[in-house]
Amino acid sequence: MSAASPARSTERIVSLLWVLLASGRRGVTRDYLVKAVDAYALSRSPAALEKMFTRDKDVLKGIGVPLEAFTVQDETGFESSDPGADTRYRIDEDRMYLPTVPFSNGERLALMRAESAWAGSDLGHAVVRALGRVDAGEDWLGTRSSSDHEAFGVRLAGADRYLTELGDLVRDQSVIRFSYRKAHAEDPETRTVRAWALTNPTGVWYLVGWDLDRGAQRTFRLTRIESDPVVAPDPPGTGPAPYRPADLDLAAVQAVISGERTPASARLRLATGRAVQLRIGSEILASEPDSDLVRVTYTRPAEMAGSIAAAGPLATMPDTDDPLHAAVVSLLDAALQAHAAPAPEYTLAVPKRRRNRRSDRDKVAAVVDAIGLANRRDGISRTELAERLNVRDAELTTILDELWYCGMPERQFAGQQFEVHEHGDRIHITQAERLAGPLRLSIPEAAALVIGLRAAAGIPGLTDQEQQDTATALQKILAASGPEVHQAGEGIVAGFDVGPHTALAGRLHAAVRERHVVGFQYHAAATDESTQRTVEPLRLTAESGHGYLQAWCRSSGGLRNFRLDRITALEETGEGFEPREAPTSDHLFTSQGTETTVTVHFAHRIRDLVTGYDPVRTAGLEDGSVVAEIRLAGLDYAHAQAARFGGEFRILAPQEIVESTVDWLVRARSGYVTDCSPASGGATAPGSDGVT
Repeated sequence: MSAASPARSTERIVSLLWVLLASGRRGVTRDYLVKAVDAYALSRSPAALEKMFTRDKDVLKGIGVPLEAFTVQDETGFESSDPGADTRYRIDEDRMYLPTVPFSNGERLALMRAESAWAGSDLGHAVVRALGRVDAGEDWLGTRSSSDHEAFGVRLAGADRYLTELGDLVRDQSVIRFSYRKAHAEDPETRTVRAWALTNPTGVWYLVGWDLDRGAQRTFRLTRIESDPVVAPDPPGTGPAPYRPADLDLAAVQAVISGERTPASARLRLATGRAVQLRIGSEILASEPDSDLVRVTYTRPAEMAGSIAAAGPLATMPDTDDPLHAAVVSLLDAALQAHAAPAPEYTLAVPKRRRNRRSDRDKVAAVVDAIGLANRRDGISRTELAERLNVRDAELTTILDELWYCGMPERQFAGQQFEVHEHGDRIHITQAERLAGPLRLSIPEAAALVIGLRAAAGIPGLTDQEQQDTATALQKILAASGPEVHQAGEGIVAGFDVGPHTALAGRLHAAVRERHVVGFQYHAAATDESTQRTVEPLRLTAESGHGYLQAWCRSSGGLRNFRLDRITALEETGEGFEPREAPTSDHLFTSQGTETTVTVHFAHRIRDLVTGYDPVRTAGLEDGSVVAEIRLAGLDYAHAQAARFGGEFRILAPQEIVESTVDWLVRARSGYVTDCSPASGGATAPGSDGVT
């Protein structure tokens, strides 16, 4: 046993759990708990005791302990008239333990894909913990070590810090209040909303609900929420807020958010051999010595307008009555206006990295789970316990050391603390028999697994058997969790969006898993050229509605990220390759040492793109926008982004790049002979967003 003292909170909360388990169905009063649990008896004040007791109960409920408060009744069923009767606390052991659920290896792999989907988020911690408990199979460890669940590294959570909290509020369909900044608005405003659903059609999360102040359904982008959502009463005079309609069409909401429309076409004039991205899938109508007239087909007007603007002087639209013509001109005008405006004041600093500290709930959960897993069988191997708890060996040692201090309160029940014994590689925990197995999944844990499984069913490239395994794993989780989990999962709809490139993503996903070398034609936006690439595919991922292949590029001799909509003529070479270590970072930016460092002002609407550039330094401004020092592949890329986002991506430094960007934008704008009213900034194509 380590001589180091564990966190006192873990010891206290586990003591509370053990006293409650020892009391059985009869339960115990609060006064008894105060006397029995050492930390309560030694509390410095009634207020501190109340705060501690309330927090500890919440922790136990949060890890899945079915803690109940009840009042003693006499034999007639009426509450006791005894003035000494008090509220009592107990644990409903009938609802405490997870039933044994047999999973096939295919179903285990499906569960691991669901777990991987939530990686990097608070919900991810819940799913990892759930998965470690839910499958009792002896071959779980072997299946995990051979799993390919990281081959499709798309994340459902991203950086949306309010997602976990809003998930709980959506499950209860609570009325909530938060500060929200609409696109292009100078100041945030308070919104009061009945939370109906969460959805992420383009990799970005949105809240759908009933806006009480406006008396209508509204959609809110989570990255524009600027305060912690809090449960709130209905504002006076607004009338009752309706609950989620049974026929709520989230598919229609997703189509509005993504800007998806009926396929349309437009004519473009492209410089000969240039603007390669716009040429993908286009039809050449006529060719001249210095340009080609082509027809492009699109389903997302805003995205197409941004792509045309990003081509700058290399592309123009001859049809002035085409709605896209006005949208492109508006983007270019907005970019020019933004670069002519005075620069904001800012002070750059290295961005703070999120510290991954274990909370009280995480610490208690690890101790309780270790006991339940060890008691499910005749002990458990150290390797498997570490894997199931998702901790490193050093962290496992800390948890096992903490176990020695836990159990019945030492002051009242000396010698009744847990004992940890390691025989070879096998761990046994004694004096812990009251916890007969792993705890039942909590509603948030089970709901997150259900959502992850539903999303994983849409991963491109899964075989029919893998689809079936995903479906049966989902059925087993629902059966083991109860109807409330099914209901909770209905309000959160997640998926993996790779736009119209699902078939290509499926082929690449298969190549990743089978370790097959592939070749393809790649149209690089930064250099506006097409090159033939031969790559060892390592992982598929996505960001902001675009799919990417992370691969070792044999042509350039390094790790590279390839956007799916720039890949054509995919060929399977038939050659295999030895596995390489997949990229550990989710950042799509990979430094090659030749980048240009620029300072960019990201408007509030696109500020969530900053993290994808792995910024060197950042500064948050009062209007919700962000200034970031980032590295870009070259001038052409900087120019293109400035035009694509219509002034919302504004280059501030160095001055020579600002000047070259303005010159490039002026040349791009001169290709449009029909003058349009300059936009005030942040212009987008018709039907581009559809959210508040």
